[in-house]
Order: sequence, then C-alpha cells, then structure tokens
Amino acid sequence: MKYKYIITLFSCFILQLSITRAQSVYKIYVANTGAESASGTREQPVNNVQKAIELASKVQGDKVKKIEIWVRGGTYYIDHSIDLIQGKTWTSTLPLSIEAYNKEPVIFHGGVTVGHDRLKPVTSKAYLSRFQPEFRDRIRQIDLKELGIDPGQLRPVGFSRPFGPTWMEVFVNGAPGQIARWPNAGTVPIDSVLQIGSTISDKKVVAVKPTEVKNAVMAIKPTEVNKEIVSIKPVDSAAKNTTVAVVDTTKKGGVFFYNDPRPSKWKEPKKAWLSGFFMWGYADDAIPVESIDTIRRIIKTAMSTRYGFGSGKPWRAYYAYNIPEEIDIPGEYYVDTDTKILYVLPPAKLSSLELSVLETPMLQVEGVNNFQIKNIHFTCSRGMGIYTERTKGLRVNQCKFNNLGMMAVFVGKSMLSVDGDKVVTNLNAKARVTGDILQYIYDNTTFDSEGGSDNGILNCEVYQTGAGGIYLSGGNRIALSASKSFVKNCLIHDYNRIAKTFMPGIYIAGVGNTIANCEIYNAPSVAILLHGNNHIIEYNDIHSTTLEVDDMGAIYHGRDPSERGNIVRYNYLHDLGGLNKTMGVYHDDGACGTQVIGNVFFRAGTVAGFIGGGQDNVYINNLFLNTRYAFHIDKRLTGWAKGVVQPKGLFQKRLEAVNYTKPPYSTAYPTLKEYFNEGPAVPQRNKFENNVMVNIEKKFEGDTTLVYFGKHNFETIGDPGFKNYPKQNFKIKRHSLIYDNVPAFIAPPLKKIGYRKVK
Repeated sequence: MKYKYIITLFSCFILQLSITRAQSVYKIYVANTGAESASGTREQPVNNVQKAIELASKVQGDKVKKIEIWVRGGTYYIDHSIDLIQGKTWTSTLPLSIEAYNKEPVIFHGGVTVGHDRLKPVTSKAYLSRFQPEFRDRIRQIDLKELGIDPGQLRPVGFSRPFGPTWMEVFVNGAPGQIARWPNAGTVPIDSVLQIGSTISDKKVVAVKPTEVKNAVMAIKPTEVNKEIVSIKPVDSAAKNTTVAVVDTTKKGGVFFYNDPRPSKWKEPKKAWLSGFFMWGYADDAIPVESIDTIRRIIKTAMSTRYGFGSGKPWRAYYAYNIPEEIDIPGEYYVDTDTKILYVLPPAKLSSLELSVLETPMLQVEGVNNFQIKNIHFTCSRGMGIYTERTKGLRVNQCKFNNLGMMAVFVGKSMLSVDGDKVVTNLNAKARVTGDILQYIYDNTTFDSEGGSDNGILNCEVYQTGAGGIYLSGGNRIALSASKSFVKNCLIHDYNRIAKTFMPGIYIAGVGNTIANCEIYNAPSVAILLHGNNHIIEYNDIHSTTLEVDDMGAIYHGRDPSERGNIVRYNYLHDLGGLNKTMGVYHDDGACGTQVIGNVFFRAGTVAGFIGGGQDNVYINNLFLNTRYAFHIDKRLTGWAKGVVQPKGLFQKRLEAVNYTKPPYSTAYPTLKEYFNEGPAVPQRNKFENNVMVNIEKKFEGDTTLVYFGKHNFETIGDPGFKNYPKQNFKIKRHSLIYDNVPAFIAPPLKKIGYRKVK
C-alpha cells in the first residue's frame, strides 16, 4: 500500500510537470496541407510561416516562456519576404523558434518549379538558324509570360560595384545553369588594347537628392543626364539631403583585338556581355559589349571599368556570355528579354528545372531578440537567404543555403540611404536587397551596422551562391564594444558564381566576433575578408580558394592601422591559389596589429604570410610547408603607397575617426598613439618567432631588416618527424627534429581544426 501511494504520488508529479511544461512552451504548426484561417494546432496547421508568426506575436502571459513554430516537411514557395520585425509583424517579447518538425525536409523556395510539359520545341525560325546544327533539335523553349515571370535584366557586377539581386537564373537538376557563354570553361586572353577606356581618374563625384535615386544597382538620373553611374552611396551626416554618385564623365569603353574567329559569328553582339579581370587581378568586372568589328576583329565595350583594360598578364582575360549561338552543353540557356522566351538545352535526364523569382530576402529579422531558425533549406532566389539587424541571441542553426543570387545570411545593415541629416537604412523595400556596404565601410570605417550581439550562424551549409556566403557584423568600433557574435562549424563552398572579388565566404566586421571550425573552399577569391577589431579566426580549414585572382589572400585585411587586436590561430590553410600570386594571410597596405599563431600553412599560395608595410604583426608557432615563400614584408608606404600616410591623408582620417590617442584605443593598443610620431611609413615591431619551415623554396621575400626574427625559427628539407607527411598528417612525433631545434614549439591542435557534420 505504501509503495502504491509513492507510485501514485510520483505519477501526479510527472503529470504536473507535463502540464507545466506544456504551458511554458506554446506551439504553432505549419503544413502545406493547412489553411490560412486555421488555428495553428497540430491537427489544424496554418499553411504559411508568416501566418504562424502573426499568431505567435499575439501570445503573451506569465506561464508561456517560449513559442515554437514547427514546419512540417515540404516545399514552401516564397513570393514575398517572411517578415519578423519588432513593432510591425512581431509584438511579443518571448523567445521564438522556427524549426522543421522532427527534421522533416523543409524547403523555402524563392522561385518556381517548371513542369516538363512547359518545355516546348523551338518555334522561332530565326533562333533555330542561330543555334548550332547539332543542338537545334534538343534545345527547348519556355514561355515566361505564361508563368507570369519577369526575367529582369543583366547588370554590371564586380569589384567596387554595389551588390544586389540578380536577374532570373535557371537551375537544372539542382545545380546552377549557365547563361550561354564562350568559352564553356576558362577564359580568353585580352589581345592588344587599342583603348583602355575610362578609369577611376575619369570619374567625378556629384551630389543628388535621395528622391532622384531611382535604382541603386544600375544607374540614376541626376542633374547630369546621360552619364553612367559607377557607384552610389550616402554622404556623412554633415551634408543634408544629399547622396553621392560617382559619375563616369566620358563613358569610354575598352577597345581591344580578338584572335579566335568565334565572336565574329554572334548575330547580336550588343546583347553579349564580357566578364573577367580586365586590368588588375583583384578587380573583376562584367559589362556589356557595344560592338564587334568582324573585319578587323575588334571588340568595343559599352561601359568603362574602374581601371580600364590591359593585356600581357595571365589574369587579363575574359569570357563572353548571353549569346544564343553558344548554347552547346546541357544546362546552358538564353533569355530573350523582349519576347520573354527562355531557350535552354536540358540534359538527357532532366529531374528538375527551377527559375528564381524572389528579389527580397527570404526571411527578414529586425529588432527581435532570442530567435532561432533551424533545419530549413533556403534555395532558388535572386536575393539573399536571411537578412537581420538589431538582433540579440539570434541563432541560424543547421540550415542549408544554395542557388541564391546573393549571399546566404547578412547580419547588420545593408543598403544605406539619407533621411534629413541622418544616415539610415530601410527607407524602402529595395533597402534590404541592394547596397554598397563594402565601399561604404571603406569610406566610413566607424560605421555601426547595428548588427546586434550574441548572434550565431552555426552548423550550416552554404554553396552555389552568387555573391559570397555569410556577412557578419556587430560591435561599436569607436567604443571598442564587442558584439560577441559568431560563425561556427559551417561548410561554405562554391560561393562566387556571379561576383568574384571582395565577396568572401565569410565577411566579418565590427568588434569582437568569431569565425571558428568552418571549412571554406572552391572559390575564385577570398575565403575571409576582415574589417574591425578584436576578432578571432580559429580552427578553420581553408583550401582551394583564391583560384583565379592575383595579389589577394585567403584571409585578407588592409588599409586601416586602427583595425587591431585580431587573432588568426590554429587554422589549416592549404592548396591555395592558381597561376597568379596569392597569399595565405594577407596584411595589405599598412594593416597592423594581427597575431598569427599556431597555424598550418601547406601549399598556401605563393606566400604564406604577407605583411604589406604594416606594424605590430606577429607570427609565432606556425608550420610552413611546401610553399614558395613562408613570409614577406616590405615598406610600400615609403614608395607607391606613401600617399596614405601623408598629412590629412587616408590613415590620418581613419585614426582620428576612432580618437586613437585617447582611450579606449590608446589603452587597448599602447603603441598606436605614437603611430605618426614614430614614422608610420616604415614597418615596426613585426615579429617572426618559433616558426617551423619545411620544404620551403625560400624562407623570406622582401626586406628582412623590417622584421624581428627570434632565435628559434627552424628550416629544414625532408620530413622532420610528422606522423604521415605524404598523407598530410602533420601530427608531430615525440622525437621530431622540430623539438630539438625549437624547444618551445607547441604542436598545432590538429584534432580541433575543421568542420564537423551534425547528424
């Protein structure tokens, strides 16, 4: 009887605990089989996430501690952004999560799936005559008008150009198709240049009213009409009601010869575009063709680029696209924007064909704390996956992002506009999808993006994106207040399909953020682009990046001596670069105050660690293996880059912007307050100590008098005692020569490095 009483009492306790727990978590269900007017219970789910947010926003009460939105498996077609915006679509103060129910496959889709019955034989005799004979019978057409799709217009993309949503893209069997191009792979060298075209020196700044800004991506029509707009950005708060436009005053395109006879066969050269590195290997561009002289074999472009056109370097090359005559491999396509007919060459086995439509972010989160989204797949959109600002405790967990025109996740403000005397964001729907934020931060280095704090993107996969992977900012640079946000354990690859330079796998800005345990690979340019202070980059596996560029690094920062306190430690950087000069870690143009500790550099580009004229950079306890140069240092600020350290020059402006002679900068970085007094043009206090170099062609490049070398750096040929050198197992054996020559060397924590797939 006594035991029966105890069991009954325990059962009552469990029942009460269940009731309390049920009361503390409020659940709402979403399913494709649901209804807009449903109550949101498991038995009566709503049919879209926005409706679930509306129901969740009304939930209040002392007993409810958390709200969970559970999304049943299926594909949810998103034709406008899902908004989670404090004060607008969200009024609750409770923590919220949106998650795939029981890990059922949930897809947020920003386009349309085209049925096989929509693929028709080509009816236009004019186009049939343009297609190559062996492919005419296999090419199919899709009437976009019948689908209600505006394909949009191609636009210039590349270095220093604003990013924004793409035109309509085609995805075949889950992979990006290719706008019909020549050649199908690789590039064609630029032959002799007749006219380099306009350069940045031919452009000038004009001021216009914000109301005159019609399209921040393409062009505007200010008081000076018929001028190409190269870029657009707001001015500082001292200038009211004005926006700066950089205007090309000449509009001279490049003119150059071509050798291959192929371009002579294109019937509408004015519709063709060129993409490539036209002058410098860190500046890609994509611009339209104006004309092709088939007699003299001359191409003339319809727009200028930032640096003009050149030849004679391996990266000065291009490919051409948007040419129907070049449809010759499965997945290639061409859109006639006048008739709105899509022509595509499908593969022999076509399982799916998708068209991107949505331009705005698939999910927008603003001013909301303690929100998590988990196990959702974002795909097939012209814009970005998730946009957030002013959040705290945000978690994007175990999500997948692919086939997006822009990036996967953007944390912090993007497009900037002007409202009276204030620089603000989000004046209209375009604000979240277009912008020149990278150029804006270059010109306004203390900009607070209001990215929030303690935000995390973790356990996600990002691939096949158009313009980078994850953009993370947060923290105040003037106050040196840390955001403590992070990107952890993410797999990021194949992320520069459209814009190739300065659109990194991870962009990190602000103060006190972390990138850890990510694997980043397969990209033409940078893996991690760094701005700001006191960031930590650790335990990452970075490889097969900087494949097409020149004078770039897998981890890159530069041109601001106030950006200090950053740590790059315990990373594996390997198999970097292509035919051009590239670096593992690149401290460009006077970058200062970074510690590079305990990393493994294996076949890490041309130079593993590159200091371009900066101060207080420290390399300690690194392994340099099978790379041409372990280290480089120069004093470029005394030569071609001396203008940045001149009185009232770029560096003075950037240092004064953070009050560098006063706390918190003078206390956080004690040497900084004497930056100009000590002679900023000559590198100082850079250190290279306790490093091991194995099978390096040459230890150092540049002026080695500009760096302090410790007594215990060790260089050797052969295997100094790794567990399995041929198989790249660089665990150091107990009796390795390394410990004999560098007694204080600490073995890199190899087991902690890299991405771990979450089941």
